[in-house]
Amino acid sequence: MAKNFNWIQRIAELEKAGKPFAIATVIDTVAPTSAKPMAKAIINVDGKLEGWIGGGCSQDIIIEEALKCINTGKSVLIRLSPNELNDETHSFKKNFLMACESEGTLEFHLEPVLPMKKMIIYGTTPSAETLANMGKLLNYDILVMGNNADKLSLLDGINTRNEFELIDGASYAIVATQGKGDMRSIQSAIASDPEYLALIASKRKGDKLMKRLLKKGTNKNDLEKIKYPAGLDIGALTPQEIATSIMAEIIQVSRPYLEEETIVDFMKVKEGQEKDPICGMGVDTKNAEHLTEYNGEKYYFCCSGCLEKFESEPAVYV
Repeated sequence: MAKNFNWIQRIAELEKAGKPFAIATVIDTVAPTSAKPMAKAIINVDGKLEGWIGGGCSQDIIIEEALKCINTGKSVLIRLSPNELNDETHSFKKNFLMACESEGTLEFHLEPVLPMKKMIIYGTTPSAETLANMGKLLNYDILVMGNNADKLSLLDGINTRNEFELIDGASYAIVATQGKGDMRSIQSAIASDPEYLALIASKRKGDKLMKRLLKKGTNKNDLEKIKYPAGLDIGALTPQEIATSIMAEIIQVSRPYLEEETIVDFMKVKEGQEKDPICGMGVDTKNAEHLTEYNGEKYYFCCSGCLEKFESEPAVYV
């Protein structure tokens, strides 16, 4: 990808298409390195890197970590260096020990950019209205369905439908009918197959509804996925408190953070790789750009610097 890559235009294209991606920004460098501070690249969910943030060893690491960011929704700071962390750099989430011939240091910020997730709210109760407005403020794509949904006091950009319909592609579904169309709305919510499905109801009322739905032939496994009472247990009573507890729970279930790590050994050779005899990094043999033969054996390298060093004195490294 050319170094004059128009990343602003590309970001706009991906956001319009509703595709998740990550932005990698070089925040600092220590020479020698080809990357420059504030250089940016985009990493797509298929692992394709668009832009320029340096070559060789750094790209594979950045792609792998960017995909993790997309998966978790969590930004991260990364340091690639031949030196271990010292007391002044422990704020970095991950430090990759590099033994590459370039001997430079790169520091990156990786930021996931995720498409707006769709939330369907069934019902026109005060809790439904409050939840819809709160979800919009938190940048969710909100659809409220129920009788006279278009008459609610909702923020601009919230969609409404006055009847329950089957909607595909919902990430979150909350049944807030509270006695007005519970059975029908639950069945509609199950059919939309959301990641999170909750019912605003007491445990006692929820149990009764589940039994009725089971008798009507609703799949038991689908019913077991329904969370009720909806939301985190914060002792919520008012519509505002109930909406807060539900949004907090949605945020919680959508953020499966990785375990905290400070030092990551990227020198471990994986399947399909060979060890670079100079720096020790694993090199993908299928897509290797830098390789040579010596005494009938093939050797693979992470960058041209390691290859040149090997070729100058191959007997030293075998």
